Amino acid sequence: MAYASEIPLLRAIDSEAASFAVRAIVFSLLGILSLVGFILARRRIRRRYFDRLAGAEFYVRQHWDAILSGQIPVDDWRTAHDDAEAITALTLDRLDATTDPIETAKLHTFLRGAGLLDRMGVDARRLRGWQREIALVRLGRTRAPEAVPLLVSALDDPRPGTQLAAVRGLARTGLATAAEAMLERIVTGELAIEATSLLNALMICTRSNPRVLLPYLYVAKGSAREVLARVMAETASLALGDDLLVLAHDASPEVRSSVARALGRGEFGFAFATLDTLSTDEEWFVRLRAVTSLGRFREPRALPALLRGICDRSRHVRQRAAEALVMMPNSTDVLREVLDTQDSYALQAFIAELDRAGEFERLVTELESPSGPCSGAESSRLLQALESGTEKLGAMMRISAGSKTVETM
Repeated sequence: MAYASEIPLLRAIDSEAASFAVRAIVFSLLGILSLVGFILARRRIRRRYFDRLAGAEFYVRQHWDAILSGQIPVDDWRTAHDDAEAITALTLDRLDATTDPIETAKLHTFLRGAGLLDRMGVDARRLRGWQREIALVRLGRTRAPEAVPLLVSALDDPRPGTQLAAVRGLARTGLATAAEAMLERIVTGELAIEATSLLNALMICTRSNPRVLLPYLYVAKGSAREVLARVMAETASLALGDDLLVLAHDASPEVRSSVARALGRGEFGFAFATLDTLSTDEEWFVRLRAVTSLGRFREPRALPALLRGICDRSRHVRQRAAEALVMMPNSTDVLREVLDTQDSYALQAFIAELDRAGEFERLVTELESPSGPCSGAESSRLLQALESGTEKLGAMMRISAGSKTVETM
């Protein structure tokens, strides 16, 4: 009897479970269909948006001259979001492409008169997050002087992403006032973002007037001073004059190496004495920069310093000195000078660089020729030295290759 009474209860439970399963399936299908519908609707809306934007861009490019000259009034397109966005994008592209100051001034006048520059400034102030970062970079692309204060104010934002966007925007302006704003914050430690972005921004903004760097370089400390020294190495010119010679005796090896690199782009008569001194510096990378700069001039007066460099204890300095010596006009005389150093490593470095530059066979042929620049005995001595140095270099290369094979095993 008890079993019979439980049957209706079981049937009721089964009915409720079946009803719940049906409802769950229906709700799941409705959820899936809603999600698919949302995705399709979103794709359609975005497609229409980009189609409108492409149409606006095509229209703007077709009527660009009329828009720029004012034949098409500003009121006809300023209130249309797509048209204004397309015109702004095209104006910024033209600013990026042009180097003509007259064309730049014309585009700036258009941006100001149409109110587009003010609109970009409002976006840079009011937007937040990634949208503000995009607005800051776009504002910098205008290269307008009035954009600098807005970008400078963004440097004080506590968020690193906003600071980085402001630095990139200031770099796009290329203005000296932008460089001064960044330099002030670097020296005081208020601007702490990755060095690569700062280097690029400062190099762009100080290239036209590298003297802007000097006051900040003299007062900067620690890593900030090293960053400014690297910027100076890329942008310095003879416009800095005697300041470069003073900085060549700086206590920081990074500053001295930057001076050596900067002097390589000057005149040999002005730079030689300082580079000759820096080629004997206690820091190997300072000597490396000095030897590299001396090699760029290809002047016979630099030969003693380069010979000193090819005997250096640093392998990198020897390699750079060898590269410079191979580029000297008379390879036979250079070979004779290298042999006179009585340094086997120097000879091997010179031979290796001759081979890399494709000059080894030419030098051997020149020494073997009866009409060569040397007498028979002298030619034989130089050829024997080349052969001996080549054998030692080959042996060293085989030993090095063998040791690498053992290490991998």
